[in-house]
Amino acid sequence: MNYLKAVMQKNEQLKIDELKNIISIGEKINKDVRPDKKKLEILLQRQNKSLSNSTQNDSKQTNNTNNKLYSIASVHTIDNTIIIDFNEDIDSSYIKSFELSQSNLFRDVYDISGYFKDAIPTKLEINGVNRITLGQFKPDILRVVLSSDKNLSTSYKLTKRQIIISVDNLENLSSSNKNELIGTKINENNSTKEPINIDTQNSIRSIDTDENKIIVKFNKNYSKKDIAQFSKKNGANYQYTFDIAGKYKYTTPTKLTIDNIDNITVNDNKNSVRIVISNKDNPKITYSLSSRELVINIINNIPNSTTKKKEKIIKDIPVALPPSSLTKMTSISKSRNKTIVLDAGHGGDDVGAVGPNKRYEKVINLNVTKYLASILKQRGYNVYLTRNSDFFIKVMDRTVLANEKNADLFMSIHTNAVPLEKAHEVDGIETFFLSPARNERAKRVAALENKSDIREMSASSKDVFLESLNRPRITASHKFAIDVQAGILQSARSKYKDIQDSGVREGPFWVLVGAQMPSILVELGYISHPLEGKRLYDKNYQQLLANGIANGVDSYFSKNP
Repeated sequence: MNYLKAVMQKNEQLKIDELKNIISIGEKINKDVRPDKKKLEILLQRQNKSLSNSTQNDSKQTNNTNNKLYSIASVHTIDNTIIIDFNEDIDSSYIKSFELSQSNLFRDVYDISGYFKDAIPTKLEINGVNRITLGQFKPDILRVVLSSDKNLSTSYKLTKRQIIISVDNLENLSSSNKNELIGTKINENNSTKEPINIDTQNSIRSIDTDENKIIVKFNKNYSKKDIAQFSKKNGANYQYTFDIAGKYKYTTPTKLTIDNIDNITVNDNKNSVRIVISNKDNPKITYSLSSRELVINIINNIPNSTTKKKEKIIKDIPVALPPSSLTKMTSISKSRNKTIVLDAGHGGDDVGAVGPNKRYEKVINLNVTKYLASILKQRGYNVYLTRNSDFFIKVMDRTVLANEKNADLFMSIHTNAVPLEKAHEVDGIETFFLSPARNERAKRVAALENKSDIREMSASSKDVFLESLNRPRITASHKFAIDVQAGILQSARSKYKDIQDSGVREGPFWVLVGAQMPSILVELGYISHPLEGKRLYDKNYQQLLANGIANGVDSYFSKNP
Protein backbone atom coordinates (compact mmCIF):
# COMPACT_ATOMS: atom_id res chain seq x y z
CA MET A 1 0.00 0.00 0.00
CA ASN A 2 2.85 2.40 0.80
CA TYR A 3 4.39 1.76 -2.60
CA LEU A 4 1.01 2.43 -4.22
CA LYS A 5 0.78 5.77 -2.44
CA ALA A 6 4.25 6.68 -3.68
CA VAL A 7 3.29 5.73 -7.27
CA MET A 8 0.03 7.70 -7.15
CA GLN A 9 1.82 10.75 -5.73
CA LYS A 10 4.75 10.36 -8.19
CA ASN A 11 7.18 10.46 -5.28
CA GLU A 12 10.42 8.98 -6.63
CA GLN A 13 12.25 8.74 -3.31
CA LEU A 14 9.35 7.02 -1.58
CA LYS A 15 9.11 4.56 -4.46
CA ILE A 16 12.78 3.71 -4.06
CA ASP A 17 12.46 3.25 -0.30
CA GLU A 18 9.38 1.08 -0.55
CA LEU A 19 10.86 -1.06 -3.33
CA LYS A 20 13.87 -1.72 -1.11
CA ASN A 21 11.51 -2.89 1.63
CA ILE A 22 9.59 -5.09 -0.79
CA ILE A 23 12.83 -6.68 -2.06
CA SER A 24 14.11 -7.26 1.48
CA ILE A 25 10.89 -8.96 2.57
CA GLY A 26 10.60 -10.91 -0.68
CA GLU A 27 14.09 -12.37 -0.32
CA LYS A 28 13.31 -13.53 3.21
CA ILE A 29 10.29 -15.51 2.00
CA ASN A 30 12.02 -16.79 -1.16
CA LYS A 31 9.84 -14.77 -3.54
CA ASP A 32 11.08 -13.92 -7.03
CA VAL A 33 12.05 -10.26 -6.66
CA ARG A 34 13.87 -9.85 -9.97
CA PRO A 35 11.13 -7.59 -11.46
CA ASP A 36 11.28 -5.42 -8.34
CA LYS A 37 15.08 -5.19 -8.55
CA LYS A 38 14.81 -4.12 -12.20
CA LYS A 39 12.33 -1.37 -11.24
CA LEU A 40 14.68 -0.24 -8.47
CA GLU A 41 17.64 -0.15 -10.84
CA ILE A 42 15.74 2.09 -13.27
CA LEU A 43 14.65 4.43 -10.50
CA LEU A 44 18.17 4.73 -9.11
CA GLN A 45 19.56 5.52 -12.58
CA ARG A 46 16.94 8.20 -13.04
CA GLN A 47 17.74 9.65 -9.63
CA ASN A 48 21.49 9.78 -10.32
CA LYS A 49 20.95 11.87 -13.46
CA SER A 50 19.50 14.76 -11.49
CA LEU A 51 20.68 14.20 -7.95
CA SER A 52 20.90 17.86 -7.08
CA ASN A 53 17.25 18.50 -7.93
CA SER A 54 15.73 15.24 -6.77
CA THR A 55 16.24 15.85 -3.05
CA GLN A 56 14.34 19.12 -3.17
CA ASN A 57 11.58 17.69 -5.39
CA ASP A 58 11.20 14.61 -3.21
CA SER A 59 10.90 16.80 -0.13
CA LYS A 60 8.11 18.83 -1.71
CA GLN A 61 6.39 15.66 -2.91
CA THR A 62 6.57 14.10 0.54
CA ASN A 63 4.95 17.17 2.06
CA ASN A 64 2.19 17.04 -0.56
CA THR A 65 1.65 13.35 0.14
CA ASN A 66 1.34 13.95 3.86
CA ASN A 67 -0.95 16.93 3.29
CA LYS A 68 -3.31 14.87 1.15
CA LEU A 69 -3.14 11.49 2.87
CA TYR A 70 -2.94 12.39 6.55
CA SER A 71 -4.60 15.78 6.75
CA ILE A 72 -8.09 15.05 8.11
CA ALA A 73 -8.23 15.54 11.87
CA SER A 74 -11.94 15.01 12.59
CA VAL A 75 -15.41 14.74 11.06
CA HIS A 76 -18.53 15.64 13.02
CA THR A 77 -22.01 17.18 12.68
CA ILE A 78 -23.53 20.34 14.15
CA ASP A 79 -27.23 20.97 13.44
CA ASN A 80 -27.62 20.61 9.66
CA THR A 81 -23.90 20.65 8.80
CA ILE A 82 -21.06 18.16 8.46
CA ILE A 83 -17.72 19.67 9.47
CA ILE A 84 -14.43 18.22 8.24
CA ASP A 85 -11.41 19.60 10.10
CA PHE A 86 -7.91 19.45 8.57
CA ASN A 87 -4.42 19.58 10.04
CA GLU A 88 -3.12 21.50 7.01
CA ASP A 89 -4.27 24.39 4.85
CA ILE A 90 -6.66 23.36 2.06
CA ASP A 91 -8.07 24.77 -1.17
CA SER A 92 -10.95 24.05 -3.58
CA SER A 93 -9.10 21.10 -5.15
CA TYR A 94 -9.75 19.11 -1.96
CA ILE A 95 -13.46 18.53 -2.64
CA LYS A 96 -15.59 17.22 -5.50
CA SER A 97 -19.32 16.53 -5.41
CA PHE A 98 -22.00 14.86 -7.52
CA GLU A 99 -25.56 13.54 -7.19
CA LEU A 100 -27.03 10.07 -7.64
CA SER A 101 -30.75 9.36 -7.82
CA GLN A 102 -32.56 6.07 -8.09
CA SER A 103 -36.26 5.46 -7.69
CA ASN A 104 -37.18 6.91 -4.26
CA LEU A 105 -33.60 7.37 -3.06
CA PHE A 106 -31.45 10.47 -3.58
CA ARG A 107 -27.76 10.68 -2.74
CA ASP A 108 -25.41 13.65 -2.54
CA VAL A 109 -21.82 12.42 -2.71
CA TYR A 110 -18.75 14.39 -1.59
CA ASP A 111 -15.23 13.11 -2.34
CA ILE A 112 -12.67 14.81 -0.11
CA SER A 113 -8.93 14.56 -0.59
CA GLY A 114 -7.37 13.11 2.52
CA TYR A 115 -7.14 10.13 4.81
CA PHE A 116 -9.25 9.92 7.98
CA LYS A 117 -8.12 7.08 10.23
CA ASP A 118 -11.43 7.01 12.17
CA ALA A 119 -13.73 6.86 9.12
CA ILE A 120 -15.22 3.44 9.96
CA PRO A 121 -16.19 4.01 13.63
CA THR A 122 -17.46 7.57 13.03
CA LYS A 123 -21.27 7.72 12.87
CA LEU A 124 -22.94 10.88 11.54
CA GLU A 125 -26.58 11.93 11.79
CA ILE A 126 -28.58 14.97 10.70
CA ASN A 127 -32.32 15.27 11.33
CA GLY A 128 -34.07 14.94 8.00
CA VAL A 129 -31.32 12.93 6.32
CA ASN A 130 -32.08 9.20 6.25
CA ARG A 131 -28.46 8.11 6.37
CA ILE A 132 -24.95 9.55 6.23
CA THR A 133 -22.21 7.16 5.17
CA LEU A 134 -18.55 7.88 5.79
CA GLY A 135 -15.82 5.73 4.23
CA GLN A 136 -12.30 5.76 2.88
CA PHE A 137 -13.23 5.32 -0.80
CA LYS A 138 -9.56 5.36 -1.88
CA PRO A 139 -6.35 5.65 0.13
CA ASP A 140 -6.41 9.40 -0.41
CA ILE A 141 -10.16 10.02 -0.87
CA LEU A 142 -12.70 10.24 1.98
CA ARG A 143 -16.24 9.79 0.65
CA VAL A 144 -19.27 11.29 2.42
CA VAL A 145 -22.70 10.18 1.14
CA LEU A 146 -25.95 11.82 2.29
CA SER A 147 -28.97 9.65 1.46
CA SER A 148 -32.62 10.63 1.63
CA ASP A 149 -36.01 9.68 0.20
CA LYS A 150 -36.38 13.39 -0.61
CA ASN A 151 -34.16 15.39 -2.94
CA LEU A 152 -31.83 17.24 -0.57
CA SER A 153 -30.30 20.57 -1.43
CA THR A 154 -26.72 20.53 -0.17
CA SER A 155 -23.81 22.92 -0.52
CA TYR A 156 -20.35 23.41 0.92
CA LYS A 157 -17.93 26.17 1.84
CA LEU A 158 -14.23 26.19 2.66
CA THR A 159 -12.21 27.97 5.29
CA LYS A 160 -8.45 27.78 5.70
CA ARG A 161 -8.56 24.38 7.42
CA GLN A 162 -12.18 23.31 7.26
CA ILE A 163 -14.85 22.06 4.84
CA ILE A 164 -18.46 22.63 5.91
CA ILE A 165 -21.18 20.64 4.08
CA SER A 166 -24.68 22.03 4.68
CA VAL A 167 -28.14 20.59 4.09
CA ASP A 168 -29.97 23.72 3.01
CA ASN A 169 -33.61 22.68 2.62
CA LEU A 170 -34.30 20.96 5.94
CA GLU A 171 -36.78 23.62 6.91
CA ASN A 172 -39.03 22.33 4.14
CA LEU A 173 -38.79 18.80 5.50
CA SER A 174 -39.16 19.60 9.20
CA SER A 175 -42.21 19.64 11.40
CA SER A 176 -43.37 22.82 13.14
CA ASN A 177 -41.16 21.93 16.11
CA LYS A 178 -37.66 22.86 14.93
CA ASN A 179 -36.00 20.78 17.62
CA GLU A 180 -37.64 17.53 16.45
CA LEU A 181 -38.35 15.76 13.19
CA ILE A 182 -40.98 13.17 12.42
CA GLY A 183 -39.92 11.13 9.39
CA THR A 184 -41.96 8.65 7.40
CA LYS A 185 -40.31 5.51 6.07
CA ILE A 186 -41.27 4.01 2.71
CA ASN A 187 -41.49 0.27 2.15
CA GLU A 188 -40.73 -1.49 -1.11
CA ASN A 189 -44.37 -1.24 -2.22
CA ASN A 190 -44.24 2.56 -1.81
CA SER A 191 -46.84 2.50 0.98
CA THR A 192 -46.22 4.55 4.10
CA LYS A 193 -45.44 3.31 7.59
CA GLU A 194 -46.23 4.95 10.90
CA PRO A 195 -44.11 8.09 11.49
CA ILE A 196 -40.80 7.72 13.31
CA ASN A 197 -40.58 9.93 16.39
CA ILE A 198 -37.16 11.52 16.84
CA ASP A 199 -36.16 12.48 20.39
CA THR A 200 -33.29 14.98 20.32
CA GLN A 201 -33.30 15.64 24.08
CA ASN A 202 -32.83 12.23 25.73
CA SER A 203 -30.17 9.57 25.21
CA ILE A 204 -32.44 7.32 23.08
CA ARG A 205 -33.08 8.98 19.73
CA SER A 206 -35.55 6.66 17.97
CA ILE A 207 -37.06 3.16 18.06
CA ASP A 208 -38.31 1.62 14.83
CA THR A 209 -38.57 -1.61 12.82
CA ASP A 210 -37.12 -2.50 9.42
CA GLU A 211 -38.38 -5.84 8.07
CA ASN A 212 -37.31 -8.38 10.75
CA LYS A 213 -35.20 -5.94 12.79
CA ILE A 214 -35.85 -3.58 15.68
CA ILE A 215 -33.50 -0.61 15.35
CA VAL A 216 -32.77 1.65 18.31
CA LYS A 217 -30.69 4.77 17.67
CA PHE A 218 -28.95 6.87 20.30
CA ASN A 219 -27.89 10.49 20.74
CA LYS A 220 -24.71 9.45 22.57
CA ASN A 221 -22.30 6.53 22.50
CA TYR A 222 -23.59 3.29 24.05
CA SER A 223 -21.77 0.14 25.21
CA LYS A 224 -22.84 -3.37 26.26
CA LYS A 225 -23.11 -2.33 29.90
CA ASP A 226 -26.03 -0.08 28.85
CA ILE A 227 -28.01 -3.05 27.48
CA ALA A 228 -29.54 -5.82 29.64
CA GLN A 229 -31.12 -8.80 27.86
CA PHE A 230 -32.95 -11.84 29.28
CA SER A 231 -35.57 -14.38 28.21
CA LYS A 232 -38.19 -16.60 29.84
CA LYS A 233 -41.19 -18.80 29.12
CA ASN A 234 -44.38 -17.03 30.22
CA GLY A 235 -47.22 -19.50 30.03
CA ALA A 236 -47.57 -20.59 26.40
CA ASN A 237 -45.42 -17.71 25.12
CA TYR A 238 -41.70 -17.12 24.80
CA GLN A 239 -40.57 -13.66 25.95
CA TYR A 240 -37.35 -11.82 25.16
CA THR A 241 -36.72 -8.59 27.05
CA PHE A 242 -34.24 -5.78 26.36
CA ASP A 243 -33.69 -3.09 29.01
CA ILE A 244 -31.92 -0.10 27.45
CA ALA A 245 -30.46 2.49 29.79
CA GLY A 246 -31.80 6.00 29.23
CA LYS A 247 -35.04 7.73 28.38
CA TYR A 248 -37.17 8.07 25.23
CA LYS A 249 -40.12 10.45 25.41
CA TYR A 250 -42.12 8.66 22.68
CA THR A 251 -42.46 5.22 24.31
CA THR A 252 -46.27 5.51 24.57
CA PRO A 253 -47.05 6.24 20.88
CA THR A 254 -44.40 3.79 19.61
CA LYS A 255 -46.03 0.69 18.12
CA LEU A 256 -43.75 -2.00 16.68
CA THR A 257 -44.80 -4.90 14.45
CA ILE A 258 -42.82 -7.63 12.68
CA ASP A 259 -44.31 -10.34 10.48
CA ASN A 260 -44.95 -13.66 12.30
CA ILE A 261 -44.23 -12.12 15.74
CA ASP A 262 -47.30 -11.96 17.99
CA ASN A 263 -46.52 -8.90 20.10
CA ILE A 264 -43.81 -6.26 20.69
CA THR A 265 -44.19 -3.70 23.48
CA VAL A 266 -42.17 -0.59 24.35
CA ASN A 267 -42.47 0.82 27.89
CA ASP A 268 -40.65 3.02 30.39
CA ASN A 269 -38.91 1.03 33.15
CA LYS A 270 -37.37 3.19 35.91
CA ASN A 271 -34.14 4.50 34.35
CA SER A 272 -34.45 2.46 31.16
CA VAL A 273 -36.70 1.69 28.23
CA ARG A 274 -37.97 -1.89 28.06
CA ILE A 275 -38.68 -3.71 24.78
CA VAL A 276 -40.48 -7.05 25.15
CA ILE A 277 -40.84 -9.49 22.25
CA SER A 278 -43.53 -12.13 22.85
CA ASN A 279 -44.40 -15.06 20.58
CA LYS A 280 -46.02 -18.51 20.84
CA ASP A 281 -43.21 -20.03 18.70
CA ASN A 282 -39.67 -19.68 20.00
CA PRO A 283 -37.95 -17.15 17.70
CA LYS A 284 -34.21 -16.77 17.24
CA ILE A 285 -33.16 -13.42 18.73
CA THR A 286 -29.72 -11.89 18.27
CA TYR A 287 -28.50 -8.34 18.59
CA SER A 288 -25.57 -6.19 17.52
CA LEU A 289 -24.46 -2.91 19.07
CA SER A 290 -22.42 -0.12 17.54
CA SER A 291 -21.64 3.10 19.36
CA ARG A 292 -24.95 4.77 18.44
CA GLU A 293 -27.21 1.98 17.20
CA LEU A 294 -28.71 -1.24 18.57
CA VAL A 295 -30.07 -3.73 16.03
CA ILE A 296 -32.22 -6.60 17.33
CA ASN A 297 -32.60 -9.37 14.74
CA ILE A 298 -35.70 -11.57 14.99
CA ILE A 299 -36.10 -14.80 13.03
CA ASN A 300 -39.25 -16.79 13.68
CA ASN A 301 -38.52 -20.45 12.97
CA ILE A 302 -41.82 -21.43 11.38
CA PRO A 303 -42.60 -25.11 12.14
CA ASN A 304 -42.38 -27.45 9.15
CA SER A 305 -45.03 -29.87 10.39
CA THR A 306 -47.88 -28.12 8.61
CA THR A 307 -48.29 -29.37 5.07
CA LYS A 308 -49.98 -26.17 3.89
CA LYS A 309 -46.99 -24.07 4.91
CA LYS A 310 -44.66 -26.37 3.03
CA GLU A 311 -46.82 -26.19 -0.05
CA LYS A 312 -46.99 -22.40 0.09
CA ILE A 313 -43.23 -22.00 0.30
CA ILE A 314 -42.71 -24.27 -2.70
CA LYS A 315 -45.55 -22.69 -4.67
CA ASP A 316 -44.05 -19.20 -4.33
CA ILE A 317 -40.82 -20.21 -6.12
CA PRO A 318 -41.03 -18.76 -9.67
CA VAL A 319 -39.16 -21.60 -11.38
CA ALA A 320 -38.87 -25.34 -11.02
CA LEU A 321 -36.13 -26.43 -8.66
CA PRO A 322 -34.00 -29.58 -8.63
CA PRO A 323 -35.13 -32.09 -5.97
CA SER A 324 -32.15 -31.24 -3.76
CA SER A 325 -33.23 -27.60 -3.67
CA LEU A 326 -36.86 -28.35 -2.77
CA THR A 327 -35.79 -29.88 0.52
CA LYS A 328 -33.71 -26.80 1.26
CA MET A 329 -36.61 -24.45 0.54
CA THR A 330 -39.13 -26.08 2.92
CA SER A 331 -37.40 -24.70 6.02
CA ILE A 332 -36.30 -21.25 7.06
CA SER A 333 -32.50 -21.11 6.91
CA LYS A 334 -30.51 -19.92 9.91
CA SER A 335 -28.69 -17.56 7.57
CA ARG A 336 -31.74 -15.64 6.35
CA ASN A 337 -31.01 -12.45 8.27
CA LYS A 338 -28.59 -11.28 5.58
CA THR A 339 -28.47 -8.33 3.21
CA ILE A 340 -27.47 -8.71 -0.43
CA VAL A 341 -26.96 -5.97 -3.02
CA LEU A 342 -27.35 -6.97 -6.68
CA ASP A 343 -25.88 -4.98 -9.55
CA ALA A 344 -27.21 -5.42 -13.09
CA GLY A 345 -24.19 -4.58 -15.24
CA HIS A 346 -24.19 -1.75 -17.83
CA GLY A 347 -27.48 0.08 -18.60
CA GLY A 348 -28.68 3.17 -20.41
CA ASP A 349 -26.35 4.20 -23.24
CA ASP A 350 -23.88 1.55 -22.14
CA VAL A 351 -25.53 -1.52 -23.69
CA GLY A 352 -22.62 -3.86 -22.89
CA ALA A 353 -21.92 -6.76 -25.25
CA VAL A 354 -24.11 -7.15 -28.32
CA GLY A 355 -25.16 -10.52 -29.74
CA PRO A 356 -26.92 -11.55 -32.97
CA ASN A 357 -30.12 -9.68 -33.83
CA LYS A 358 -29.08 -6.80 -31.55
CA ARG A 359 -29.42 -8.76 -28.34
CA TYR A 360 -28.09 -6.40 -25.67
CA GLU A 361 -26.23 -7.56 -22.59
CA LYS A 362 -27.82 -4.86 -20.42
CA VAL A 363 -31.29 -6.41 -20.98
CA ILE A 364 -30.21 -9.91 -19.95
CA ASN A 365 -28.36 -8.59 -16.91
CA LEU A 366 -31.37 -6.65 -15.64
CA ASN A 367 -33.87 -9.49 -16.24
CA VAL A 368 -31.78 -12.08 -14.41
CA THR A 369 -31.08 -9.64 -11.58
CA LYS A 370 -34.79 -8.98 -11.09
CA TYR A 371 -35.60 -12.71 -11.10
CA LEU A 372 -32.79 -13.29 -8.62
CA ALA A 373 -33.99 -10.49 -6.34
CA SER A 374 -37.49 -11.98 -6.30
CA ILE A 375 -36.22 -15.46 -5.40
CA LEU A 376 -33.88 -14.21 -2.68
CA LYS A 377 -36.63 -12.08 -1.11
CA GLN A 378 -38.93 -15.11 -1.05
CA ARG A 379 -36.20 -17.00 0.76
CA GLY A 380 -36.04 -14.31 3.43
CA TYR A 381 -33.04 -12.21 2.41
CA ASN A 382 -32.94 -8.41 2.43
CA VAL A 383 -32.25 -7.50 -1.19
CA TYR A 384 -31.39 -4.18 -2.86
CA LEU A 385 -30.72 -3.40 -6.53
CA THR A 386 -28.29 -0.77 -7.78
CA ARG A 387 -30.64 -0.26 -10.72
CA ASN A 388 -34.13 -1.59 -11.42
CA SER A 389 -34.62 -0.07 -14.87
CA ASP A 390 -32.59 0.89 -17.94
CA PHE A 391 -30.22 3.62 -16.76
CA PHE A 392 -26.46 3.89 -16.35
CA ILE A 393 -24.49 4.10 -13.10
CA LYS A 394 -20.77 4.81 -13.03
CA VAL A 395 -18.76 1.71 -12.21
CA MET A 396 -17.08 3.30 -9.20
CA ASP A 397 -20.49 4.28 -7.76
CA ARG A 398 -22.17 0.86 -7.93
CA THR A 399 -20.87 -0.30 -4.56
CA VAL A 400 -22.07 2.86 -2.76
CA LEU A 401 -25.45 1.25 -2.04
CA ALA A 402 -23.82 -1.96 -0.77
CA ASN A 403 -21.67 -0.06 1.70
CA GLU A 404 -24.60 2.12 2.78
CA LYS A 405 -26.72 -0.93 3.55
CA ASN A 406 -23.85 -2.73 5.32
CA ALA A 407 -24.51 -5.59 2.92
CA ASP A 408 -23.20 -9.08 3.62
CA LEU A 409 -22.63 -9.76 -0.10
CA PHE A 410 -22.31 -7.78 -3.34
CA MET A 411 -22.85 -9.38 -6.73
CA SER A 412 -22.57 -7.89 -10.23
CA ILE A 413 -24.41 -9.73 -13.03
CA HIS A 414 -22.94 -9.69 -16.56
CA THR A 415 -22.93 -11.50 -19.89
CA ASN A 416 -19.79 -12.31 -21.88
CA ALA A 417 -18.82 -11.98 -25.55
CA VAL A 418 -15.96 -12.64 -27.99
CA PRO A 419 -15.28 -11.29 -31.50
CA LEU A 420 -17.42 -12.61 -34.34
CA GLU A 421 -14.68 -14.86 -35.77
CA LYS A 422 -14.61 -16.85 -32.50
CA ALA A 423 -18.33 -16.68 -31.73
CA HIS A 424 -18.96 -20.39 -32.50
CA GLU A 425 -15.99 -21.54 -30.43
CA VAL A 426 -16.43 -19.90 -27.02
CA ASP A 427 -19.29 -20.44 -24.56
CA GLY A 428 -19.77 -21.25 -20.88
CA ILE A 429 -20.51 -19.81 -17.46
CA GLU A 430 -17.80 -18.36 -15.24
CA THR A 431 -17.60 -16.45 -11.97
CA PHE A 432 -14.92 -13.90 -11.02
CA PHE A 433 -13.69 -12.46 -7.76
CA LEU A 434 -11.51 -9.36 -7.40
CA SER A 435 -7.77 -9.92 -7.68
CA PRO A 436 -4.97 -9.11 -10.12
CA ALA A 437 -5.61 -11.02 -13.36
CA ARG A 438 -3.62 -14.23 -13.57
CA ASN A 439 -4.18 -15.15 -17.23
CA GLU A 440 -5.00 -13.57 -20.57
CA ARG A 441 -8.62 -14.72 -20.54
CA ALA A 442 -9.30 -12.99 -17.21
CA LYS A 443 -7.56 -9.84 -18.47
CA ARG A 444 -9.68 -9.86 -21.65
CA VAL A 445 -12.98 -10.23 -19.75
CA ALA A 446 -11.98 -7.58 -17.22
CA ALA A 447 -11.01 -5.15 -19.98
CA LEU A 448 -14.45 -5.60 -21.55
CA GLU A 449 -16.32 -4.96 -18.31
CA ASN A 450 -14.04 -2.11 -17.17
CA LYS A 451 -14.48 -0.21 -20.43
CA SER A 452 -16.90 2.34 -19.00
CA ASP A 453 -14.66 3.04 -16.01
CA ILE A 454 -11.94 5.66 -16.27
CA ARG A 455 -9.27 5.70 -13.57
CA GLU A 456 -6.32 8.03 -13.46
CA MET A 457 -3.94 5.34 -12.23
CA SER A 458 -1.55 3.75 -14.69
CA ALA A 459 -1.66 0.00 -15.36
CA SER A 460 1.26 -0.62 -13.02
CA SER A 461 -0.37 1.47 -10.28
CA LYS A 462 -3.60 -0.50 -10.65
CA ASP A 463 -1.68 -3.76 -10.26
CA VAL A 464 -0.04 -2.50 -7.09
CA PHE A 465 -3.41 -1.33 -5.77
CA LEU A 466 -4.98 -4.74 -6.36
CA GLU A 467 -2.06 -6.49 -4.69
CA SER A 468 -2.67 -4.38 -1.59
CA LEU A 469 -6.34 -5.35 -1.18
CA ASN A 470 -7.72 -6.94 1.96
CA ARG A 471 -6.71 -10.60 1.68
CA PRO A 472 -9.37 -12.07 4.04
CA ARG A 473 -12.07 -10.34 1.97
CA ILE A 474 -10.59 -11.79 -1.23
CA THR A 475 -10.55 -15.26 0.36
CA ALA A 476 -14.23 -14.90 1.33
CA SER A 477 -15.06 -13.68 -2.18
CA HIS A 478 -13.29 -16.74 -3.62
CA LYS A 479 -15.45 -19.05 -1.49
CA PHE A 480 -18.57 -17.14 -2.49
CA ALA A 481 -17.65 -17.43 -6.17
CA ILE A 482 -17.13 -21.21 -5.89
CA ASP A 483 -20.58 -21.74 -4.35
CA VAL A 484 -22.37 -19.53 -6.88
CA GLN A 485 -20.60 -21.15 -9.84
CA ALA A 486 -21.61 -24.60 -8.59
CA GLY A 487 -25.21 -23.47 -8.01
CA ILE A 488 -25.59 -22.01 -11.51
CA LEU A 489 -24.14 -25.08 -13.20
CA GLN A 490 -26.37 -27.48 -11.28
CA SER A 491 -29.49 -25.46 -12.09
CA ALA A 492 -28.68 -24.80 -15.76
CA ARG A 493 -27.62 -28.41 -16.41
CA SER A 494 -30.91 -29.70 -15.02
CA LYS A 495 -32.34 -28.73 -18.42
CA TYR A 496 -29.30 -28.22 -20.68
CA LYS A 497 -26.62 -30.90 -20.31
CA ASP A 498 -24.20 -29.15 -22.68
CA ILE A 499 -23.56 -26.12 -20.44
CA GLN A 500 -19.82 -25.47 -20.23
CA ASP A 501 -18.08 -24.83 -16.91
CA SER A 502 -15.57 -22.02 -17.54
CA GLY A 503 -14.60 -22.03 -13.87
CA VAL A 504 -13.96 -19.60 -11.05
CA ARG A 505 -11.34 -17.00 -11.91
CA GLU A 506 -9.51 -14.00 -10.52
CA GLY A 507 -9.85 -10.69 -12.32
CA PRO A 508 -9.29 -6.94 -11.85
CA PHE A 509 -12.94 -5.85 -12.07
CA TRP A 510 -13.23 -2.26 -10.92
CA VAL A 511 -16.94 -2.58 -10.14
CA LEU A 512 -15.90 -4.76 -7.17
CA VAL A 513 -13.11 -2.51 -5.85
CA GLY A 514 -15.23 -0.31 -3.56
CA ALA A 515 -17.18 -3.14 -1.91
CA GLN A 516 -16.40 -3.61 1.78
CA MET A 517 -17.84 -7.13 1.80
CA PRO A 518 -17.31 -10.38 -0.17
CA SER A 519 -18.11 -9.58 -3.80
CA ILE A 520 -18.19 -11.39 -7.14
CA LEU A 521 -18.95 -10.79 -10.80
CA VAL A 522 -20.95 -13.49 -12.62
CA GLU A 523 -20.64 -13.99 -16.38
CA LEU A 524 -23.87 -15.82 -17.28
CA GLY A 525 -22.62 -17.01 -20.65
CA TYR A 526 -21.64 -15.72 -24.08
CA ILE A 527 -24.20 -13.56 -25.84
CA SER A 528 -22.00 -13.83 -28.93
CA HIS A 529 -22.46 -17.64 -29.16
CA PRO A 530 -25.30 -18.62 -31.57
CA LEU A 531 -26.88 -21.18 -29.22
CA GLU A 532 -25.99 -19.82 -25.79
CA GLY A 533 -26.84 -16.25 -26.82
CA LYS A 534 -30.34 -17.36 -27.86
CA ARG A 535 -30.84 -19.15 -24.53
CA LEU A 536 -29.71 -16.11 -22.58
CA TYR A 537 -32.55 -14.10 -24.09
CA ASP A 538 -35.10 -16.76 -23.08
CA LYS A 539 -37.15 -15.95 -19.96
CA ASN A 540 -37.22 -19.55 -18.69
CA TYR A 541 -33.44 -19.89 -18.97
CA GLN A 542 -32.95 -16.55 -17.22
CA GLN A 543 -35.08 -17.82 -14.33
CA LEU A 544 -33.08 -21.05 -14.26
CA LEU A 545 -29.83 -19.07 -13.96
CA ALA A 546 -31.27 -16.82 -11.25
CA ASN A 547 -32.40 -19.82 -9.24
CA GLY A 548 -28.94 -21.37 -9.50
CA ILE A 549 -27.31 -18.19 -8.20
CA ALA A 550 -29.77 -18.11 -5.28
CA ASN A 551 -28.87 -21.72 -4.44
CA GLY A 552 -25.22 -20.70 -4.47
CA VAL A 553 -25.98 -17.90 -2.00
CA ASP A 554 -27.75 -20.38 0.28
CA SER A 555 -24.76 -22.71 0.06
CA TYR A 556 -22.31 -19.92 0.93
CA PHE A 557 -24.23 -18.83 4.02
CA SER A 558 -24.71 -22.43 5.19
CA LYS A 559 -20.90 -22.68 5.41
CA ASN A 560 -20.24 -19.07 6.43
CA PRO A 561 -23.13 -18.00 8.70
